[in-house]
Amino acid sequence: MFELKFRVIRFFTLSIAMVFFIVPCFGFSSSKVEAPIKNVNNPKFGGIYRRGLGHEPATLDPARITDVYEVIVTQQIFEGLVQYGENLMVIPCIAESWTSSRDNLKWVFYLKKGVKFHNGREVIADDFVYSFTRILKINSKSETSSFLLRIKGAKEFVDGKAPYIAGLVARGKYKLEITLGQPFPPFIAVLAMVNFSVVPREEIELYGKEFGKHPVGSGPFVFDHWIPDKEIVLKANKDYHEGRPYLDRVNFMIFSGSSADNMFKEFENDKLDDSLVPINKRHYILENPDKFILLHRPSLNIRMFVMNNRLYPFNNKLVRKALNYAIDKKTLSEKIGKGRLIPAVGFLPPGMAGYQEDDTNYPYNPEEARKLLKKAGFPEGKGLPVLQFWSSVKSKALLEEDKVIKRYLGNVGVKVHFNYLTEWPFFKKLMTKGKLPVFKYSWSADVPDPDNILSSLFYSKSPTNRSFYHNSSVDELIVEAQRESNYVNRIGLYSKIQDIVMNDAPVILLNYLAFERVFKPYVRNYEGNALGDHYFSLKRIWLDKEK
Repeated sequence: MFELKFRVIRFFTLSIAMVFFIVPCFGFSSSKVEAPIKNVNNPKFGGIYRRGLGHEPATLDPARITDVYEVIVTQQIFEGLVQYGENLMVIPCIAESWTSSRDNLKWVFYLKKGVKFHNGREVIADDFVYSFTRILKINSKSETSSFLLRIKGAKEFVDGKAPYIAGLVARGKYKLEITLGQPFPPFIAVLAMVNFSVVPREEIELYGKEFGKHPVGSGPFVFDHWIPDKEIVLKANKDYHEGRPYLDRVNFMIFSGSSADNMFKEFENDKLDDSLVPINKRHYILENPDKFILLHRPSLNIRMFVMNNRLYPFNNKLVRKALNYAIDKKTLSEKIGKGRLIPAVGFLPPGMAGYQEDDTNYPYNPEEARKLLKKAGFPEGKGLPVLQFWSSVKSKALLEEDKVIKRYLGNVGVKVHFNYLTEWPFFKKLMTKGKLPVFKYSWSADVPDPDNILSSLFYSKSPTNRSFYHNSSVDELIVEAQRESNYVNRIGLYSKIQDIVMNDAPVILLNYLAFERVFKPYVRNYEGNALGDHYFSLKRIWLDKEK
């Protein structure tokens, strides 16, 4: 659900498995790490890890975060009942075990004893009742709240018809019981999202809305300080329930709206310990394995241009389809992406349940684009205004991509102007309010389930439906799929949803984004997964160098 700013070697099966609950496996292509990044022999304590952050977070309150920049930092501070393992297994976190009823409606979580908040108080079951209830109080219409509304009595609570949530109960200090009003297959995986982390009531009451600037969690790192537009600093939680992190400190260096090129420059100058990978530096990195460690993996991330379907001329499906046909997405991915961008064949990327190898995306067909424009009343683009495309990132590779896209659209008579607004909070605000007619957008799944993409992006009531797309048939199918407990039937419904949405063309689907990050050769024990950059943990990283 989070907004973002491959040498393929083999195939393996990625499964989401958890105690007492199994989700069927699905295929995923993997790739090799170009140099060994893991070394568990003789790990060392100490050191400061310096990492670049592409934009400044608006908040570090897990109940309020909505983008990857916020998640990257927040998940180092906070934790919930469960967490994702390296291969996207749902594994214990604060809950040491759990059970579910045969119908998957009643879930019982047994908490570890002795887990402490950063203020020293023990985490108990009632803290989760408070934390989940608070999410619904803060914004009952958020994407996060929509998951909790499936708990029995949650809707009545939100509507003011009940003083508490009937299906959310603490049975003593270490036993939490959650009863759903209807089956929801991804429920246990959803709980691994950082949004559902536990928070201490007393700190919320102390700081109020400013809690996001003074976060107190129970995770591996403790918030130290935040200098706007400069850095966010965390320090090791010496009382962490899984054992204190190896690192003494983590410094997030803020590069608001800066390109990967600038971040990599700081990395080369030994001011960062890892960096994004500029496409034009990829070969240089591969040719110098003694200087760099390149981690390369597929990720559940899709890139697109989102068109505001409520604004002229994007309220015309013929225009939206014409723009899709006008762009050669395959060539764009291969020549501009240079191994990092994979042509998208559908909204569900490789590794996601429901992924289909058959290409259902719009092929490059400028003649068909011209026919559709003429049918829409804009022959050769005549009568169309100059289309204003927007982007929150301005780098050499992306500027080159935009030039190529502008040329493709110009070939069918469509004039385009690209606008760049690198102040992410402002860009995000305009995007959320529907003020941007077309904008470059990445969606990185935070739950490895097709609902996290199709429902989040195309359900008319979803707060992250940035295209403002509305199709009543799609809405009905999404609701049906969310309730369907039979795996095969459920995936079939999402395939049907994908076909309808693709035909309606609310966005220009470009490509899948492989996750790449480059590290200094002394970085050890990196933990990452297919959810990508924002869902990796720093708690087991250590530095194989002198302090």
